[in-house]
Amino acid sequence: MKEDNSKLIQKYKQDLGMYDKQLKQQIQECKTALQQGSDLNIYDTRCEIDSQIHFPVKPALGNVSFTPNTNPQGHLKLALGKVIISGQGQTSTDQDRSVSTSDGQGQSSTQQQSGDKGTKAVTRYKLLSETKVVEEWRSPCIILSVCPTTDDQAWTKDYKTLILLDMKGTVIQKVTHKARINDISLSPTTHRLWVCDRENDILELASGQLTHRFRTKEEPRCFCVTASNHVIVGMPKHISKFTTQGQMVLTTMVVGTGKPLVCTPWRITECPVTHNVAVIDFSNEDDGGDGNKHVVVMDTNFQELFVYRGDIPSTYKTSQTGGEPFDPCSVVYDSVGNLIIGDCNNDRVLLLSGGGEFLRIIHTDTNWAWAVGVDRKDVLWAVFRGGNVKLLQYSSM
Repeated sequence: MKEDNSKLIQKYKQDLGMYDKQLKQQIQECKTALQQGSDLNIYDTRCEIDSQIHFPVKPALGNVSFTPNTNPQGHLKLALGKVIISGQGQTSTDQDRSVSTSDGQGQSSTQQQSGDKGTKAVTRYKLLSETKVVEEWRSPCIILSVCPTTDDQAWTKDYKTLILLDMKGTVIQKVTHKARINDISLSPTTHRLWVCDRENDILELASGQLTHRFRTKEEPRCFCVTASNHVIVGMPKHISKFTTQGQMVLTTMVVGTGKPLVCTPWRITECPVTHNVAVIDFSNEDDGGDGNKHVVVMDTNFQELFVYRGDIPSTYKTSQTGGEPFDPCSVVYDSVGNLIIGDCNNDRVLLLSGGGEFLRIIHTDTNWAWAVGVDRKDVLWAVFRGGNVKLLQYSSM
């Protein structure tokens, strides 16, 4: 419609130009007839003006209006269909919610309850029985954070440099910054890379250059650009939400115990499904914490939903249980809202449902799990001990 309207407007402009040209020509003919012509010439000129030239008709441009479906649930059920699961009895009649079921081996499928007659509509997402290593290579640089793009590449960062790598580890682009980079985040709407540094600056990478957007009063230790085009920044004893121009719109408060909800934020990620926010909290005692690292999940208003402290159910069958204290160094959501956590000390990557239920250990390595990121195909980019990169396929869509 936009293209059609542009063509109509362009044609209208051309017609107006032709009308203007003809009008000027006729004005000149009138002057000539009035100055030099006979009464008959003047009469003929007037008749020609009345019959030959007409003002162009203004085009009627197309427009569109949208009326949202006030009750889409019924249409979605008809479109997606139902799977009848026998032996499950009657399901609850709660409002629709995403749940995950898991067996002792960590195999699970994400389901959507319909809440009618004990049926469940199952989405096309299933965990593989065994994680596949799609690619593995040694990075040409130290990687402290990784942000996969939409075109099978990933932005990474070391101390002062941004490096764009492809799925084979080839360097595509490098951008050097003047200050130490604390964290990077890829905007889910513009797909541009954002950076926060030790000089309290929040910057955006545009046309190969880092452009300053705003400053924070305290050092931004980590941050995340959201789907609503806000920037959530983690600072000592709190996280705050800003507009892209730096205006604060929300911040965490001290909870009833007098302890900050987030003491020492290390990494932040937003769920693409629920828009909940997961934050790694190192919980340093200097910031009012107890020294026990954990992951806290909040809703869009920064109200705590649950805290994960590294617990793995005893029913989960594995010989690789890990014996070190839980040490989350990286966290990211996948496309269906499951939470992926890199447990550094125990050299492994964990998978939780969006509601905090432990699903499985995706991968156990021989080195620290430093950074994780998920691309658009839910391929996990996992970085171990700074430079050993593995692309892991843990689900099928």
